[in-house]
Amino acid sequence: MRNKIFGVIGIVWGGAVFLNWIFSSSGTKEGSDALKQGQAGAAIFGIAMLAAGLYVFLKKKKKD
Repeated sequence: MRNKIFGVIGIVWGGAVFLNWIFSSSGTKEGSDALKQGQAGAAIFGIAMLAAGLYVFLKKKKKD
């Protein structure tokens, strides 16, 4: 049950980071290159967290 909760947290948090990147970077053209690279890194991290959360949430439990 704990893994399912962590999976949901990963889905919500990763999705929120990714959606924030989509909506915040669509209209802004000003900013330094370092800021844009940091935002892109956060988006990649958000996608990875979303994917890991989905994997953990949807993984079937093994029967021993």
